[in-house]
Amino acid sequence: MPEFLLKSMPWYIAGPLIGLMVPLLLVLDNRQFGISPAYCHMCATVLPKGKFSFFTYDWKAQK
Repeated sequence: MPEFLLKSMPWYIAGPLIGLMVPLLLVLDNRQFGISPAYCHMCATVLPKGKFSFFTYDWKAQK
């Protein structure tokens, strides 16, 4: 394995790489990347049905 992959990257390289992954995953695989989708799925799982219309969706059907 290349040695540069074993060391931590500087923020000015790692930040843009992470930032570019978001639209890339959305375009290639229609996936959302981040904490927001996970939080929405958790709320849709735990909250009572019908109480909050935003969280009433089939979270099991999501990727």
